[in-house]
Amino acid sequence: MKILFVTRHAGFVRNFESALRMLSERGHRVHVGFVTTERHWMPDSTDLTQRLEAECPTLSFGMVPRREDGWGALGAALRASSDYLRYLTPTYRSAPKLRERAAEDVLPSVIRLTRGPFAAAPGRALVGATVRFLERCIPVSEEIDRFVAGQQPDLLVFSPLIEPGTPQMEYVRAGRARGIRIVLCVGSWDNLTNKGRIHGPMDLVTVWNEEMKREAVELHGVPPERVVVTGAQLFDHWFAWKPSGSRDEFCARVGLMPDRPYLLYLCSSRFIAPDEQSFIRKWVQQLRDSSSPALRSAGVLVRPHPQHEYQWRSFDARGIENFAVYPQGGAMPIDDSSKADYFDSIYHSAAVVGVNTTAQIESAIVGRRVHTILAPEFRDTQEGTLHFHHLVRAGGGLVHVAINFTDHLAQLDAALRDGAGDDERCRRFVEAFVRPYGVDVAAMPKLVEAIESVMTRPTVAGSSTPAIAGLVRPLLKGKGEELRREAELWRKEKKVQMTLRRLERKEQLKQQRKALARQAREAAAKQAEGNS
Repeated sequence: MKILFVTRHAGFVRNFESALRMLSERGHRVHVGFVTTERHWMPDSTDLTQRLEAECPTLSFGMVPRREDGWGALGAALRASSDYLRYLTPTYRSAPKLRERAAEDVLPSVIRLTRGPFAAAPGRALVGATVRFLERCIPVSEEIDRFVAGQQPDLLVFSPLIEPGTPQMEYVRAGRARGIRIVLCVGSWDNLTNKGRIHGPMDLVTVWNEEMKREAVELHGVPPERVVVTGAQLFDHWFAWKPSGSRDEFCARVGLMPDRPYLLYLCSSRFIAPDEQSFIRKWVQQLRDSSSPALRSAGVLVRPHPQHEYQWRSFDARGIENFAVYPQGGAMPIDDSSKADYFDSIYHSAAVVGVNTTAQIESAIVGRRVHTILAPEFRDTQEGTLHFHHLVRAGGGLVHVAINFTDHLAQLDAALRDGAGDDERCRRFVEAFVRPYGVDVAAMPKLVEAIESVMTRPTVAGSSTPAIAGLVRPLLKGKGEELRREAELWRKEKKVQMTLRRLERKEQLKQQRKALARQAREAAAKQAEGNS
């Protein structure tokens, strides 16, 4: 079977490395295409793709054409508008931050209509139907159609796909027009609730667990028979992972006292916790002021999120005993060394704490207690996100939730007294959310089998082009060109802003280092004066 696997950028390859290997081992030819070179905060995966190509002869990787014309800009805006409308439904009544983010790329006319005469549910439904109709009127990209035809795939596979206005959809549309079967592999636990819609029919959607299957059916309208639960192949490797050394060795490496237990704080993304450093300072102070001797003396290890690491590069931890930030520059666990560091940090901890992050799921696999506090500053990205409730409810609930610092400190004190043994909550959560076929049943073979099974299913009919599309297109073409020009200006402006931001951060770090050096000199001078 020939598979064309279209993903946003090369950073997503790491999520499917084992599945790609198995598809190759089973004799399938797979070409993985990247729509953009922009990886945001995800690391470069060139080494990984080169290694996979060398080790798996039937795998290939490369950039694929991206639609850059006015039709492409209009299609992205219409899809983003359709995505936005879901955040106006009662399901998202308590999600203002998600709604605000979804509104960023929406057509202004859609915003005006849904805040004015079409604000009620029937009006929003009419706006949504109109937006979807107009998107179906857009012609398939000739360049992308030629590329797909040249690849001659039996199957088109996509991930993540569910992003506002996603450019990957141009390949879905081209594939549908040619009657090629289409699979969406949902890449993460928040994709079905925090991102965009699944646009149009899919031959198959793979998800991690029954809870995510319910989301695909209820929130995206996918027929249940077209959704397959596979487990989370992304985490398979952690089940066989072992610590790289002793606890004393790890503590010496990161700068913690080896004779005391430590709590691991796992940071969240910039969207979830934009000012987490300030919260952590307050959190550590609560530990040190606690009535519990164990909490006052416990080690604290902060692991920065790789998307939000810059805030920790110049963090001044002087005066905080038995405290470390490691790795200070953040790190994605993508190779054996970084994976070992990450695993060891969880394995050797007494318990972990976090706001709302995938690392809490990985901690459950390791078997460490997972704690959180419902802090007011994170209300919109904890209770205000649907995926956070997976941590609270799946398998009876993973996280030990506290509504205030008093309860939180009591829970952490109990965790230190009980030691770092496996938490029963972790086992139940993993069985429900990560490996629903059993803790010993890997997800990756289930995912590969699901992809292969698509060829035995009847092809789902795609959305047809409206009969009056020829009459509508002249009315839309001008708007498309206008949006294309705006998008081009926006990309240039964004590039300039990113350059200025980098320069600003460099200057901030420079000034912070100077201030720290000055403080160190002053402290040394005072000490020398006292000694004399």
